[in-house]
Amino acid sequence: MKPSLIFTLVVLLLIFVVLPICLLRRRNKNPFLAKHPKLPYLRRALMTATEMDVYSTLLEALPDYMVFSQVQASRVLEVPKSRETYYWFNFVSRLSYDFVICRADSTPIAVIEVDDRSHELPERQEADNRKNKATQAAGVAVVRWLVGETPSHEEIAKLIRRIDRKSD
Repeated sequence: MKPSLIFTLVVLLLIFVVLPICLLRRRNKNPFLAKHPKLPYLRRALMTATEMDVYSTLLEALPDYMVFSQVQASRVLEVPKSRETYYWFNFVSRLSYDFVICRADSTPIAVIEVDDRSHELPERQEADNRKNKATQAAGVAVVRWLVGETPSHEEIAKLIRRIDRKSD
């Protein structure tokens, strides 16, 4: 047999046998192509037990305000359109707040972070620093409490009223 004929047969074999097998295998790895895909997601609680305690305290202390938990920073902070929009959006896009305190019209006035020991790690401190700077630049106050050191209802109410008056 001529080498060119052998080459042609090998190419045809690849095109008509090997390529379809590879494509089918690749296609089968996409769970959305199955009739009834089994997705790997599980439900999880939005807040830890500590955060639930703080949330309850905030709701009781701040009846005239809206209290939200686990809010993405990009839902609170807006980046004006410019050549650097993408950069500044990414600066905060993966950050979230433990709690956001809003006026009744949904204007954010303060974020509350409950810090545990993980906030002592250098990478967490860097993220906290970015979060603090971006949030304060937008005119939203940042309040940080250590786990187990949540102020009383009265102290919280007084603090938020003071912040609210300043943010006008």
